[in-house]
Amino acid sequence: MRLYRNLAAGAASLALFTTLSGCGSDSETKTGADSVFGSDGSGSSGDSGSANLPSAKTLRDVQEFISGAGLPCDNLTDDESAQGTPSEGFLGPSNDDDDATQKAEADAWKIGKSGFCGETRSDTGGWIIYLPSDMKGFQENYRKQAQEFAKEDGWTDKLARGRFLFGADFIVDPTNYQASKTLLEAGLLLENCDPSFKAPDGYRVQDAQASGCVLTNYLLDPLDQ
Repeated sequence: MRLYRNLAAGAASLALFTTLSGCGSDSETKTGADSVFGSDGSGSSGDSGSANLPSAKTLRDVQEFISGAGLPCDNLTDDESAQGTPSEGFLGPSNDDDDATQKAEADAWKIGKSGFCGETRSDTGGWIIYLPSDMKGFQENYRKQAQEFAKEDGWTDKLARGRFLFGADFIVDPTNYQASKTLLEAGLLLENCDPSFKAPDGYRVQDAQASGCVLTNYLLDPLDQ
């Protein structure tokens, strides 16, 4: 792959989360994309960290999920250099062009396949899609980086505002975080690794596959910090 997007590279994008407040409460009513795709009640591997999350097995399936949520997800591609994709590239499996450091970083994310749809420079942005080979490994690696980021730079808010949106067996990384609220309303959840986190009543919280973290549809309001 061309470039690996770690927490440091994504710090500016993560800061946009501070403009968002909590959205959507937990409900048994299925709407939007969830009414089309449903939820994988057993999870991708029977783990509680994937229970009751939307399931999509291929890049095309995820594209249909995003479109079903009412968001533009045209021009699906797995080519990082295609028109409209993020200039910095996106995470993906290691390849023969990677050096040892790049290979180790790529392998840590446990990504089996990745792609992109939408247009980075449009008002709604685009959607990086990951199909992990090991969902627990992906979530654990994010937790590790968030904790290191908090320890080294004091940015503890990254523990509470993960940038990735999780389904049962796929992950979406929006390039426009304002539009990510729609995907939370469609059933995807954020990883929150803040040990002091407690969601207000009415919001969904369930155990993540990463130790000490949860998945939630609550976005922390910066006015509450």
